[in-house]
Amino acid sequence: MVVAAVVAVTGCGGAAREGEPGPSAGGGGDYPVTVRTHHGEVTVEESPTRVLALGFATADEAISLGVTPVSVAADPASLETATPWMADELAGIADPGLLTSDGQPDLEAIASVQPDLILAQTFQVPDATTFERLNAIAPTVAPDSEALNVDWDTRLRTTARALGGEEEAEKLIASVSDEFAEVGSSVPDIGSRTYQWVRADPTGYSFGNGSVLELFGLTPADNQDNTQLGDPLPLERTGELDADVLMVWAPTEEDRARLDEDPLFQTLPAVGASTVYYADLAFANALNSPAPIGLGWLRGELEPVIGQLA
Repeated sequence: MVVAAVVAVTGCGGAAREGEPGPSAGGGGDYPVTVRTHHGEVTVEESPTRVLALGFATADEAISLGVTPVSVAADPASLETATPWMADELAGIADPGLLTSDGQPDLEAIASVQPDLILAQTFQVPDATTFERLNAIAPTVAPDSEALNVDWDTRLRTTARALGGEEEAEKLIASVSDEFAEVGSSVPDIGSRTYQWVRADPTGYSFGNGSVLELFGLTPADNQDNTQLGDPLPLERTGELDADVLMVWAPTEEDRARLDEDPLFQTLPAVGASTVYYADLAFANALNSPAPIGLGWLRGELEPVIGQLA
């Protein structure tokens, strides 16, 4: 089960039009370019000037590569709580109307923006029909993968291919990796330390994809399910949350209070060692859909916890 909830967006927002924010810097590169997606190859004929991002993660990737989208599927009212690391960048281009109330692409709203490139994640184009409808509006790019949560560097390389920023993407990947490794280097035996990432529900714990923690040098616990395909851990097996670093998201105040009152949870090793991180929606978003800007914020959030291991 995906740990981070997709932020519900409703209502009609004003889409960007000619004369409003567009790419702040060209990605360069030679066009046309062909990008492989799970639903076939997509050709981007010319350097895009009206990029539409179907979420904060793909917007993060584009902005990191020097291209500001003309519109992003996001709710401007929730930017500070959902994506504080780029709230200012998205404030003028966030449009909740690009998605329906159940999180699906709104084809009419998207077409009205007149994009020349659509950036999506794999879960937003789960079938060929959705993909073909979007691709009929503008070349639609998502990684060539069946995974719901594609690795962040794979997603970045896919976006960079479409934007002509492949060289810059490799620099970003190297830079992010080095910055995380530097934090992890403060723990001499970091490779022997484990992590778990779960959402706390009333009936148990659901594992999320915490593979980004391996950038610090941490190792997934034996039961850490980064595929998110396994069964939840029932409450009576709370003691199996025994990793050195435990990240837990309690979505409601009631869920959080339950952790404080649960004697099994309070005796976990990470609680006693102060290496448990109580996540909020922003953290869950950053970890579930990581991209360069969000990863920088995430690293800062976790640095004190990693430091406790030293």
